[in-house]
Amino acid sequence: MDALMKIPEVAEVHVVPGVWDLLAVVVSKKEVAIGGDEKVYRLVLEKIEKIKHVEDTNTMVSQFSKTK
Repeated sequence: MDALMKIPEVAEVHVVPGVWDLLAVVVSKKEVAIGGDEKVYRLVLEKIEKIKHVEDTNTMVSQFSKTK
């Protein structure tokens, strides 16, 4: 969890029961040349998957959200 929290784009990390052990919430903004989805995928490939003990990842990108 600590290694994930050191990544600036990671806003939250949660321990979850079930198939996966951790849920990391990543915040990414679209840029002129690079879309938000592509930034998330690059983050996963270039930073998260290289963390020691990370064996697999599953990336889900929200298409629409509401918060209170």
